[in-house]
Amino acid sequence: MYRKPPDPESVFTIDNTATDCTSLVTYASPTSIEEAERVRRRPWHRPWDRPVTRAEQRLRSIGAAVPDREALPIRILQVGAGNFLRGFADWMVHRANDAGVLRHGIAVMKATPRPDLVTARLAEQAGMYHVVLDGVRDGHPFTETTLVTAVQSVADAHHDWDRCRELMHGEELSLVVSNTTEAGIAYVADDLTAAPPASFPAKMTALLHERWTHFGGDPRRGLSFLPCELIEDNGATLRSLVVRHATEASLAPGFIDWVTRHCHFYDTLVDRIVPGLPEHEAAGLRASLGFDDRLIVRGEHYADWAIAGGPAIRDEFPLDRAGLPVRFVPDLRPYRERKVRVLNGAHTAIAAVGPLVGCRTVLDVVRHPVAGAYLRRLVDDEVLPSLPGASGDPAELRRYAAAILDRFRNPALHHLLADIRLNALSKWRTRNLPVVLDAWSQGRSAELTVFAFACLLTGYAGALGEVEARDDEAFLSRLRAGFDATRPGPWIADLIGSLDWPELHDSATAARLTTEVTTHVRALLTGDPAAVLTALAAGPPAPDVP
Repeated sequence: MYRKPPDPESVFTIDNTATDCTSLVTYASPTSIEEAERVRRRPWHRPWDRPVTRAEQRLRSIGAAVPDREALPIRILQVGAGNFLRGFADWMVHRANDAGVLRHGIAVMKATPRPDLVTARLAEQAGMYHVVLDGVRDGHPFTETTLVTAVQSVADAHHDWDRCRELMHGEELSLVVSNTTEAGIAYVADDLTAAPPASFPAKMTALLHERWTHFGGDPRRGLSFLPCELIEDNGATLRSLVVRHATEASLAPGFIDWVTRHCHFYDTLVDRIVPGLPEHEAAGLRASLGFDDRLIVRGEHYADWAIAGGPAIRDEFPLDRAGLPVRFVPDLRPYRERKVRVLNGAHTAIAAVGPLVGCRTVLDVVRHPVAGAYLRRLVDDEVLPSLPGASGDPAELRRYAAAILDRFRNPALHHLLADIRLNALSKWRTRNLPVVLDAWSQGRSAELTVFAFACLLTGYAGALGEVEARDDEAFLSRLRAGFDATRPGPWIADLIGSLDWPELHDSATAARLTTEVTTHVRALLTGDPAAVLTALAAGPPAPDVP
């Protein structure tokens, strides 16, 4: 619940020891306007310490939407606060709470050192924000707006690790939901005694050890993990990394036994397009909502959450009983392969290729005569034939792909290609490289998929105009330092050789990828990139008819 500030010049701060929203918001008056300005300009190492401007004070009006808001017990630790989790998992938890199926509060943990405004604003807004979903029902467009109130507290692992450790002491905590992108669930040598450890799996290992120690190894205090990262076997992989970190750190065998027997890591597959919201649209939505909500999430109404698990996780997290699109299945593979390769793989490819012809959004791509043709040919000629069982029911796969492209055409979604390019290197590996390898193993070409990788690397080098690069810093440094537009071959060979991807440990595969990427990069650097894309999108010339 919000407490009104004592005066208009109050400085808004967040109590990081709060466990629920009734104690989340506090106020402190500055001793002078100069002091307020000094705090305002303080580096954002603790972003919630900054004061709120007069305009931003209207954010407090969002509290008026739920004046008697109930404090919920924190049962879920959420790692990540991006648009997707807030517009997907948090929205579902809120809906289930509202239906009386759950009574779950969420503690959000920011796990990366990269500065952002989201967690600060989430704390400022007492965990509340609106989710606006656009869909089509009976042939007519509709919009559904929900004020999500499930988030109860916010913690920053890199500035308040002790607070994150305290969350592990919660008796009612039972679930961990995460989305750290494909790059997040990966092994990095780490120090579990650091505050915090660097990687997501190491953080989880340290936090689980804190919980095990606090509760004396009580088997009832194990946690269930629902990772939403789009990698194959995401739950099993996270589990193996936690055990590896624990083993390498020589943690007690009893702890490792507790993790393997009493913590459960479920493989999951998530699906909802949740793009960013351009400011001009956000301003209009704020005006229509009547709240100065700086965290509005806009997405498509379609959603699907598949969880590989049986009655135990369904009883613990029965979202489907609230009428939500969640299913508990024995095997994710049939769902995962087509979703990741068609929807996510297409996104990753067009995010790299779209800028060649001035496209900024997914909608721009599907409407563009050249980029749209590239997308359709990519899906039809390379992605669909690569899917397991493609020869069984090709018509059904074509219907699935057509439905995906229809979702891309949703005019209400402003899905920026720049946002899709976040950590695009690891995304291309998990979403697109399997298409290439399967095509090659079947004697087919995958030139359109390889071309997207060439565009990604060339764009990161700054050779295709302004392309923002938010990716592995060590790789980006190597890429930029070695770039030579006159001799792209050695540059590409060095980059591909530096990738510690098991798929490229085969020398013949690495050599072929190097050769094909170099061919495309050379064409991009020596010709007109838009013309190169146009030729590829058109496909090979038809054979002469005698």
